Amino acid sequence: MRSKHKVIEKLHLQYGYPPYWKRENCFESLCKTIIEQQVSLASAKSSYQRLKTFCGTINPLKLSSLNIDEYRICGITKQKANYLTLLAQRLLQEPDFFISIEKLDNKPAREKLISLKGIGHWTANVYMLVALNRIDIYPDFDVALINSIAHEIFDGNKIDNETAKEFITQFSPLQSIACLYFYHAYIVRKGIQFVP
Repeated sequence: MRSKHKVIEKLHLQYGYPPYWKRENCFESLCKTIIEQQVSLASAKSSYQRLKTFCGTINPLKLSSLNIDEYRICGITKQKANYLTLLAQRLLQEPDFFISIEKLDNKPAREKLISLKGIGHWTANVYMLVALNRIDIYPDFDVALINSIAHEIFDGNKIDNETAKEFITQFSPLQSIACLYFYHAYIVRKGIQFVP
């Protein structure tokens, strides 16, 4: 890929290999991705750790029994609490959910994830990228990714999601690899520590 795409070679020479960000394909990983919606990584990490400490373990039975006030204690909004509760209830009804999406191609896997309330394209694509390790994914509307592409390719000028998405399509069928390089560039440049 680096030999074919000069921009990836440039990112590699400047920032090195991106880490292998991998989450297990499971309930807890999807909960973590929901918590990360529209907040900073630091804020999401704090809320997730508080929830895990409060619950002892994050599983469908435990989360389905929490009320809104208990979620709020953990720094989780009412809206996200609702999403997590509905996800927990769905998993209690369909315990093989994660096994089933692993067997699906990208489009039906994405559709099955989006069928869950609170899971949009960003959450589904990020989950497919880090938990299902699909290699041809672009996480729509990811602010860090869009900002990184803007900085590295468009001289720091502001770009929208469609511009970033169109740029990344040139790397298909390895869009995920390109995205990981741009994520890595952003994280190194900003001095952010990210643990999947």
